Amino acid sequence: MLFIKERYLALLLVILISPLAASVDEYSAMANAVIGLTLLSDSVADYSISPVMAITGLSANYHRPFNSSKVTVLGLHNAISRSNIHLAVGTNYLHHQDYSKHDPYLNINYHFHGISLGATGHMSYDAIQLEDAEYSFSYDLGAAYNRGDYGAEVKLLRADSDAEQVSYSMKAALSPDVTTAAGYVMEKNYKDYFRVGIIADLHDFVSLYGSWQNEPNRFGLGVKIKPDRWGLMYSIRTHSSLDPSHAISLDINW
Repeated sequence: MLFIKERYLALLLVILISPLAASVDEYSAMANAVIGLTLLSDSVADYSISPVMAITGLSANYHRPFNSSKVTVLGLHNAISRSNIHLAVGTNYLHHQDYSKHDPYLNINYHFHGISLGATGHMSYDAIQLEDAEYSFSYDLGAAYNRGDYGAEVKLLRADSDAEQVSYSMKAALSPDVTTAAGYVMEKNYKDYFRVGIIADLHDFVSLYGSWQNEPNRFGLGVKIKPDRWGLMYSIRTHSSLDPSHAISLDINW
């Protein structure tokens, strides 16, 4: 009876994850640390939440939502470029013994003189226990400007889905070692919210990340070690009602 109860509670947590995680899944260690402020990100894993990253590389990530040992999220992402055009492909896979969810995507974006324009298509599908999987298609559109110490970004994520989201973000460098960003998010079925983030470079290959959002009240913290083109990052993100979410990523940039 105890086993059945634990299994039921774990499955219930999985079903509740989507509305509690601000509707658009932010699984990478970087997104977990900076609460989805992709202007601060250098991880190709975040092509899943931004169509205008304009970077190349390979990323593998592990995420434990709300510290549940019954739920595992794995991600694999890759991005290449040719001239001013970037192509990215990847997927996030959530697994529970009674539930699974996939989010494969394909992105194309154009980057020229600091201006980026991009689009991403998502073909998501999930299944509870042995029932047939349900499929859904959505897309992302975005535009960004990054030049020197300043940047701005506007994104439409998961259009034509219940998780549709529009966000506006800006960033500025306070010093050579400190960069900040702030954004406003409007969601289709949830409350709008503000978010802020900061990166502090403690050393040539060690950086600290921090962030906060107001709805629900959550904090993100992370540390990244990047001695060369590869980097290892760990992050944690709190929740006002549930246990913190943990994530770890291995990134290689080229």
